[in-house]
Amino acid sequence: MSLSPRARGAIVIAVKIALSVGLMVFLFRRIPANEVAHALSTADRHWLIAAGLLMLASNLLGAYQWWRLLTAIDIRIPLWKVCAYYHVGLFFNNFLPANIGGDIARVADASRYSRTRAAAISTVIMDRAMGTLALAGLALLTTIPAIDRFHLRLAYLALVGFFACSAVFLWALLHPRFLDTLESVLTRVGLGRLKPHLDELARNLAGFRGQRQLLIEVLGVAIVVQVARIGVHALVARSFGLHVALPYFFLFVPLLAVIISLPISFNGIGVREGAGVVLFGLVGVGRAAAFSLQFTTYLVAVAVSLLGALIFLVRIPRRRNEARKLRRST
Repeated sequence: MSLSPRARGAIVIAVKIALSVGLMVFLFRRIPANEVAHALSTADRHWLIAAGLLMLASNLLGAYQWWRLLTAIDIRIPLWKVCAYYHVGLFFNNFLPANIGGDIARVADASRYSRTRAAAISTVIMDRAMGTLALAGLALLTTIPAIDRFHLRLAYLALVGFFACSAVFLWALLHPRFLDTLESVLTRVGLGRLKPHLDELARNLAGFRGQRQLLIEVLGVAIVVQVARIGVHALVARSFGLHVALPYFFLFVPLLAVIISLPISFNGIGVREGAGVVLFGLVGVGRAAAFSLQFTTYLVAVAVSLLGALIFLVRIPRRRNEARKLRRST
């Protein structure tokens, strides 16, 4: 008996949650909980506030990146609204794996201004692709000094593969025959009904072809966003009184971000902290401090994303009124 897609998805999520819980239990068996609690309780709130503000600035840059892609295919949304939609997406990222909740929220909001839902989907896909390429490229460059010093040859080879996959994926999105090939494959496996949707998506992705200047600009913004998030880690470290040289953050944080992006746990929980303990342990940071650094950086990101929750709650009455007016007019 074959399982439905919803059942398979639920099983995958359950496995990821179990892995995250298992990793956290394993870490707490090796790291005294009282040391972690002490580190968290003594963190300097001023540095944490600075980290939160820098995270907010990186999110606003991320929203600008998405706005540029929206305007490129003639989806005209005021920048302030795009910032609001982007933060709502960040909030929903906290509840579903692989950030799919945030992507769905962004598509739903942008679709209110676009000709078709496929147009909004194309901007989110391109936003994801450019962000992933920027992350992979930055990690590829900044990790080079660590290959021999910290014996990360195997990790670096995996990083090269991740960068290659990111570059190929972006190239495929901009290549006219990619979706045609995908359609033929889907038809062979009995999913030919998706062809009209893919055709529509292909037409919207075609709007990005030939816009080299735009793509370079968006990639540059994406790199700045990643650099800002390295800065967030450094500020959180200062809140714990950790005097780790800034170059080490450029060595480890992009690599950590790549590891977390792998869909093997629930929103990177457990993997983030475990990898942080290993990497920052290479430069003498204790297990409790390294765990606290990664966990607190995650909490800072979640706290900033609560702005999206506030925006979502405030707009509920207005959206309901709009829906009532629409029903009355039809």
